[in-house]
Amino acid sequence: MSDPAVVLDSGVIDQAISNREFRWVLRHLLEHGWEPVIPTVTLSEAITGRPQDAPMNQLINRIGTVDSDQATARRAGQLRFAVKRSGSRRTPTGIDAIVAAHAVGAHEAVVFTTDPSDLRHLLVDCPWVTVDKP
Repeated sequence: MSDPAVVLDSGVIDQAISNREFRWVLRHLLEHGWEPVIPTVTLSEAITGRPQDAPMNQLINRIGTVDSDQATARRAGQLRFAVKRSGSRRTPTGIDAIVAAHAVGAHEAVVFTTDPSDLRHLLVDCPWVTVDKP
């Protein structure tokens, strides 16, 4: 990934629909060349299969999703192991690690999440990645 990336985790996909201020921030980043990244694995936490998913599905179709290749999955495993090795009482989920790994692959990135604690633990050694709430 060469463009700066804006990575969305599952908790903020609906925020891009319901939160007007966040929608403006997201639109601004995308208009200025930031690459949107929604890892496909996050859909397992965001989508329910009910009709109420329609606005989320429309957003996902507009932005698109990114599959996680083997290199990204390996990077996610390394990030999780680093948190475990640091003595943290809680190891982030594999999905959070994959979200973080997608951000690490960009030369500059922001990860939007509703629960920044785990992602900050995963990305503690990655100063080019910012973790923020919408």
